[in-house]
Formats: sequence, C-alpha cells, structure tokens
Amino acid sequence: MNWLPLVILLLPAAGGALLAGRGWRWPRLVTIVVGPGVIWLAFLGVLYGFLTNVNVDQTYWTWIRSGGFDLPFNLLLDHLSLFMCLVITGVGGLIVTYSVGYMAHEEDASYARFFCYMDVFVFSMLLLVLAGNFVFLIVGWALVGLSSYLLIGFYYWRLSAVLAARKAFVMNVIGDIGMILGTFVVFYQFHSATYQPVFLKLTGGRLCGSCMTPDLPRMTDSPVLELAAFLFLVGAIAKSAQLPLHTWLPDAMEGPTPVSALIHAATMVTAGVYLVGRLHPLYDVTPYAHNAVAVIGAVTALFAATIAIVQVDIKRVLAYSTMSQIGYMFLAVGVGAYSAGFFHLLSHAFFKALLFMSAGNVIHAMDDEQDMRRFGGLWRQLRPTSIAFLIGSLALVGIIPFVGFFSKELVLGAVFSKPDSFSFWLWLVGFGTAILTGFYTGRMWWISFWGAPSAARPVAVPHEAPRVMLFPVLALAVLSSVGGLLQTSALGFGPRLVEDYLDPVVGRIRWAASDLELIVTIATLLLAGAAFLFAYLMYVPRAERRARFLDRMAELAMAHPEPWSARVPRLQALLEHKYYFDELYARVFVRPLDRLARWGDRSVDRTLIDGSLTGVARVLEEGGGSLSLAENGYLRSYVLVFVAGAVIAGLVVLWRAYS
Repeated sequence: MNWLPLVILLLPAAGGALLAGRGWRWPRLVTIVVGPGVIWLAFLGVLYGFLTNVNVDQTYWTWIRSGGFDLPFNLLLDHLSLFMCLVITGVGGLIVTYSVGYMAHEEDASYARFFCYMDVFVFSMLLLVLAGNFVFLIVGWALVGLSSYLLIGFYYWRLSAVLAARKAFVMNVIGDIGMILGTFVVFYQFHSATYQPVFLKLTGGRLCGSCMTPDLPRMTDSPVLELAAFLFLVGAIAKSAQLPLHTWLPDAMEGPTPVSALIHAATMVTAGVYLVGRLHPLYDVTPYAHNAVAVIGAVTALFAATIAIVQVDIKRVLAYSTMSQIGYMFLAVGVGAYSAGFFHLLSHAFFKALLFMSAGNVIHAMDDEQDMRRFGGLWRQLRPTSIAFLIGSLALVGIIPFVGFFSKELVLGAVFSKPDSFSFWLWLVGFGTAILTGFYTGRMWWISFWGAPSAARPVAVPHEAPRVMLFPVLALAVLSSVGGLLQTSALGFGPRLVEDYLDPVVGRIRWAASDLELIVTIATLLLAGAAFLFAYLMYVPRAERRARFLDRMAELAMAHPEPWSARVPRLQALLEHKYYFDELYARVFVRPLDRLARWGDRSVDRTLIDGSLTGVARVLEEGGGSLSLAENGYLRSYVLVFVAGAVIAGLVVLWRAYS
C-alpha cells in the first residue's frame, strides 16, 4: 500500500505534463481522454484505499538533511486525507468530464491548455491534502494559488479576467505568508516540520482523534502556539475567502464555469477547512485562535448571505453562497465539531457543483448571458437542467430530504448544543443566515426559471446541454438527493457514517445533544422553506403565479407596491457595493501603493538608476568627442601636440630635479 499515495498524486500531474507539451498538436480525442481520465484513475486509487482502509504515512526520500534536522518527502494517507481525496477526485472528475462539453467550442490549443490547468489544479490540491509535513503542505498551498490564477485568467485577452486572476493571486499570497510564518513558529517551538512529532507533543503522545478527551494532558496558554494558530488561520481565511480576505472569490467568476465549480465545490475554498481540521491538535490547545475560527465563520456566513440577496449575476449569487456555506464549515470546526464541518464540506461539494454546472448549462444555452433577470421561463424549455438546479437549490436551503438539510442542521445542532453562551450567539447568527439562504436561493430560482421568458432574453428558444454535460449534473443531483443518508443524526437517529469514519483522526463531538435540538432543527427547516416561498411572492409577478392561495399572503407581506429596495435605497446601495470592502482596500492599500510606485518610477528608477547609467554614458560620450578633436588628419597638429607634450614632460623633469 505504500505506493498508493504517490500513484494517486502523480496521475493528475502526469496528465498535466502530457497536455502541457505538444498536447495541443495531438487529436482532440487525446485531450478528451487524458484530461478527465487521469482524475478518474486517481479516483479509483482513492476508492481502493477507502475500501481497503489504508492508513499510511510513507516517506519516499529525504528532501533536506542538515545536522539533526531531517525533512522527508512523506505522504500521509489517513481517513481525513482519504475523505478529502474522495471529494477532490470524485466531484472533480465529474466537473472535468462536464468540461469536455462546456469547452468544446474552444480552439484545440486553448482546449488542451484548459485541461492541462485543470489537471494541475487537482494535482496541487491532492498534494495539499496528502502532504505529511508543513513544508509540502505549503508547496501544495502555493500551487493551488498558482493554478487558480491560471484558470481564473484563462481568457487572458479580457482585462476583467486578468484583473480578477491578479486579485486572487495577491490575496492568496497574503495567506501563503501566514502559512510560512506559522511553519517557522511551529519549527521554533518543536524543532520539527513533520506532522507526527508535532502532534505527538501537542497531544501528550497520542494521535487518535477519539482520544482527544478534555482530561488529556495538553500544552495550554502558550502565546507561541496561539501565534502559530493565528498565522495558519490567515492562510485558511485567504484560501477559503473568509472575512476580511474574501474579495477575490466573486471576481473569480471571470473564469469558465467549470473552473468556478472546481474552485467552489471540490478544491480551493475547502482547503482552509481542511487545514483547521488537520491541525486540530494545535487548535484544541489554542482557545483564542480556535474561537476566532468560529467567529470568522459565523460573521462571514451572515455577511455573504446579505450580499447574495441583491446580486443579479447567477454565478455571483452562487459565489457569495459559497462564502456563506464555507462560513458554516468554519463555524463547525471552530467550536470543535470537526466531523460536522467535514460532512457539510462533502454535502456542499455535491450541491454546489450541481448548482454551478446547472448554471453553466443555462449560460451555455443563453449565449453566455449571466444576468438572471434576462432568463425567465426556463422551466418549460430546459426541464432537466431546471429540475437539477431546483434540487441543488433545495439542498442549499436545507430542505429535507436533501443532503444540505442533514449537514447544515448537524452543524447548527452541534453549535446550539455546546454548553456555553458564546456558542449560543454563534448559533443565532447561523440560524439567521439559514433563513437568508432560503430567501436569496428562492429569489435566484424563481427569477431564472419560473414565470414568463424575459423580453431581454438573448435566445428565444434555448437548447438543452449535450449528454456529456447532463450526465455529471444528473449524478450530482442523485448525490444531493440521497447523500444525507450517510448521516441522519440531525434528526436524532440513524447512521453516523461520516462521524464514524473521521473519528480516528478528528474525533467525535464531545458534548451531549440538547433536548431542544430537534425543535430548533424543525424551526430552521420551516423558516428557511418559508423564505424560499416568500421569494416567489416577491419576484414572480401576480399574473404569472400559479399558487393563487399565496396571493393574500403577498398582499399582507408587501403593503407597499414598490420593491423593498426602493424603500431602503441606502441599504440596497450598501449591499450592491458589498459593504464597500473593495473601495476601502483601494483607498487604504491600492491607491497609496500606486502613488508610491509612481514616485519610485519617477524619482528612483528614472532619476537615480536610469540617470546614473545615462549620466556615465553621457560623460564618456562627451569625453570621447573632445578627444576626437586631436585626431584630425593634419601632420602639423600632430607635431604641435608632440612638441607640446615634450615641453611639458621636460618642464616636469626639471621641476622635480631642482625641487
């Protein structure tokens, strides 16, 4: 089994390397086979490891050896990394397969380049989760940032795509710096950069996740450990687009839709959640940093949900939805409910990939139009895609029996049941976010798919996506519908397969469920569903409604005929400008740095550096020009210079002789 982690890792790398060479000159069929094929082969390897319960920490060679310090190239394939690899290769394989149809209109060179980038992206994420030490974790972390830069800026001839890619890269580099500094602090404290010796010291010599009981001897109240945990948190919030390093994610929609699906569902934004889960021995002994994870997650969940209410680009609604749902995952791992957070990670991978690819079908049919106000009436014309999008939407809202209900309520139930007032306030934020999620998701679905077709629609009779695009969507629709059966503990009974599987690594929830947990679960379900229906009343015109019995509710709910945004224009502007974070960063960071760069260009580069070089050249040029006057071709001039030189030399000799 020692070869299995390396094979899983190298398969996508081999696909990327193959397509990076002269792949674009080969028949397109080669790209179609190699691009998704290597990821599916990696998935089979992961599935084999899952079925045979592989658990290895394999060192393949020593990367650095200096004195008493050894840094191995080791890959860790335990239950947590296997769980993540299943998501990356399984959902990622469906997304890359979907890309075969979505990108079919591209030229052969761009087609091969796209699949090369996608394979490299999957390889980078696999390296991140399989790394057995902090150094190669950082290598994978940085490669994920590079891959996202290449894919977000795939349409490099568009200025907006280039700016979005640059923005994502800069934000993620900030996180990379946090990761590097955090690793230095860990090395300073433990004299090791490998997981196992560090975790053994943190947990008193025991690595088993279920052994993390409150009475276990631990290192606590250590400012050095708190510093390390906060530095790693910087990397986590940058990669997972949490406050305040979140502004890159909505702009990342400039890439092709499969890129958005891969970033949001299977790879990049889940890296921060994985990091906190992998480093849980550190966060379990650093209460301030651990609480900060939960607070950042809860605030980001609510913050992003409010912005999603006013977005009109269907992909941007989904982008802010991703920020919000990742916030739920941070909330879960921040209170110590690691298995709940990872179950929601799995659930979110199913329904968010489904939503993005269904949206891709719509965009594909609408001639690349993404403004959902210009859709309408698609339920009758794109029935399979409409049903798939509805399944994904209901899973996102958390409607039973879809997978999102079980995972989201497991998170909220765990937070609600934790016996401290701090967790109650966090639950209250998550509860309000769930209701907002129902509203903005309903708004997105009703505007896009229901009612009459918009008069501004670019395509009157849209076409359904080809089978190569519909099959992955269908597979994810099935997973989003039945995936909740993996863990139904949100209802108080049934299997706990995810929790049981991750127990050896991250442990179980260590506090008893509250007697009120089922009641608040039902309340969340009912209010989120009501918010979804309320969006129907607000955004479907009365003449187009079919549920006439709701008309009276609409009249009671909306005493004023004008939309809510007309009654609160300042709030509308605040949300449309995303709380002015971009403007704030532009004023505080971008513009001052631009002015500093212009001053440096003018005063340092052009004046000092260029001036010194051009000044030396000018002196030599003028000196050479002056000396050239002596070379005029006249013999009398040369004799005169010779005589003058002889006279001067004679005078010097006489002066020295008599002085």
